[in-house]
Amino acid sequence: MSSLKVGLILDSDRQIAEAFTGERLDKVEKTTLKSTLAYIFQLIGLTKYPENEEFFIIDDYIRTSYPNFTINELRTAFKLAVQGKLDCNIEHYEKFSPKYISQIMNAYKNRANEVRKMIKTPEESKEVPKLTDEDIVRFSKEDWLNGKRNDFNKVFNADKVFNILLKQGKLKIPPEKIIETINIVRQDNFDRLNKLYGADAKEFSKKIKNEDFIDTQCKKLTLVKYFENLSD
Repeated sequence: MSSLKVGLILDSDRQIAEAFTGERLDKVEKTTLKSTLAYIFQLIGLTKYPENEEFFIIDDYIRTSYPNFTINELRTAFKLAVQGKLDCNIEHYEKFSPKYISQIMNAYKNRANEVRKMIKTPEESKEVPKLTDEDIVRFSKEDWLNGKRNDFNKVFNADKVFNILLKQGKLKIPPEKIIETINIVRQDNFDRLNKLYGADAKEFSKKIKNEDFIDTQCKKLTLVKYFENLSD
């Protein structure tokens, strides 16, 4: 039986419970938070993205106002809001302001508190139940397959999911496929870099020289191919 309690009947409740694990917002890397915000902007249909100065304010507001929430919860909160599963107004009027963020996060917090009560018994500690490997893989797979599927870099929790599937023997990666994957990733990064300017281009250029970053990208692309084959 899954470590998530049987009482979580709604799929939205299960998504919230799964989102309890992950990096806290007060400790998450700036690039991770920025990429999550980019996902959220697309999700809510924001066409006028914040300027760099506004990004700084948004970054600080999220970290200081919701430090104990995870990056997964931030993502899930806006996803559920767009789906109409939270009691809040999602109209942003082309302004991703702290007030708008609070509307979504406060609605999410109310629901998340209810979910926490459902997955605890009086004898249990206050720690979030540990997810099984199957729960972790399923969440990332469904997040990709139910999304826009337009950028392999958006694959969620790639390092952990990749290691789980590799350990289970579900990923078969011959040497020629490794080389092919690296070439695709590097070409995609080259194309992406050519579309950036100024500080963003400088920051991304630095990132793609990091072998760990490239390694994670290759894992994400490998997982995309794996998830896509499962859905065929």
